[in-house]
Amino acid sequence: MSCIHWSNGRKGGVGKSLLSWLLTEYALKHLKAPFCLVETDRVNPDVGRLYKETVRTEFAYFSESEQKRTKADKIFNLACQSTVIVNLIVNLPAQVHEPMKMWFLEDEIYELAKEEGVSFCNWYVSNGGYDSIGLFMKTLKDLGQFMPHVLVRNWGLCDDWTHVDEDDELQALVRQYRVPVIDIPKFPYAERNFIEANQLTLTEALSHPKLSLVSKKRVHKFLRQSFAAIESTGLLVDE
Repeated sequence: MSCIHWSNGRKGGVGKSLLSWLLTEYALKHLKAPFCLVETDRVNPDVGRLYKETVRTEFAYFSESEQKRTKADKIFNLACQSTVIVNLIVNLPAQVHEPMKMWFLEDEIYELAKEEGVSFCNWYVSNGGYDSIGLFMKTLKDLGQFMPHVLVRNWGLCDDWTHVDEDDELQALVRQYRVPVIDIPKFPYAERNFIEANQLTLTEALSHPKLSLVSKKRVHKFLRQSFAAIESTGLLVDE
C-alpha cells in the first residue's frame, strides 16, 4: 500500500517548500522503503530542482482546465506502483486547492484509491495568520473525511500560537477529524540563507566545508527537532 503525502498550505510564503525539504530528508534518513518526490509547482519548482540528483523526482501539475486535468494523473499512477514506491511526497504550490479538489472529487480519485490500495495524507503548514487558519478549516471541511490532516505550525513565522489554541471553531474541527498538531522550530536565519544561496540540501549542508561547526550544530538541532515532530504522527510508513 502506498500513500500520497501532500505538502500543502494553500497560501504562499507559509513554509511549504521547507516542509517538503523536511519530509524528503526524513524519508532519506529514516525510511528504508522506496519513496518519490513529486514537484507540482510550475512557477518555482525549487524543491524538485534541489533533490532531483539525490532522490527519484517526478514533475506533474494541477490545472483548473478540464482539458488539462489529466496532468495530475501521474501522481496517482506513481502511487499505484506499490511494489516500487511506498511514500510519495508532493510539493504543492499556492492556490492549488480548487483544481486539486476537482481532480480528487469530480474524478472520484478517492474511490479509485480504495480499489488500488492508495491512501492520502494532507500536511498543512501554517504561519498562524488569520487567512492561513481559515483556509485550513475550509480544507478540513472539504477533504477531512477522505484523508488524515496534519496541522504543521511554522514557528519560524509565528512565535505565539495562543490565538490558534483559543479558536473554538478550529479546535472543534481538530477534535472532530483527530488532527495531529506538530511544531516545526525556527530555522536560524544565517544557516538558512547560506543553504539557500548555495542551493544545498539539508544533508549537504551538514558536510559543507564553508559552514562552521556551530552552524552545523544548529542545522542538526533543527533537523532533530523537526524529525521528532514528523515521526510523532506515525503517518510516514516504512513497509
